[in-house]
Amino acid sequence: MSYASLQAALDTHLLAYQSANIAFPGRPFRPTHGTAYLEVALLPDPAKSVLLGAQMPLHHSGTYRITVHDPDRQDALATVAALRRHFYPGLELTFEDQLVHLGVASLGSTVPGSAPSPLKQTSLPLSLQWRSYF
Repeated sequence: MSYASLQAALDTHLLAYQSANIAFPGRPFRPTHGTAYLEVALLPDPAKSVLLGAQMPLHHSGTYRITVHDPDRQDALATVAALRRHFYPGLELTFEDQLVHLGVASLGSTVPGSAPSPLKQTSLPLSLQWRSYF
């Protein structure tokens, strides 16, 4: 049980969304000018101890952020709506016995810490809350 399995569960479900252009962390990706793409980031929060004992699982939670980059704002909003339906609250995902529970999805107006893009495009971050125990 690990963050790698947790991210694999989320990434595998995103691949089922069938977007051709997805930028995953640690993998080479070069966006083509004027082409829509998705950018993924796993942002864990500090783990919490729920039960006492050295061998007891910890409560892990955080955000799975999917940033929609699209030259057309209406298309970007449509993609965000489709992703919210795909990653609905209450969805449970598994990968190698790692269970991940999804919570609410919220849309931000800008990507924190990002520099302005030289491309004329919309960048909308969709933050999906998740939790798991390991």
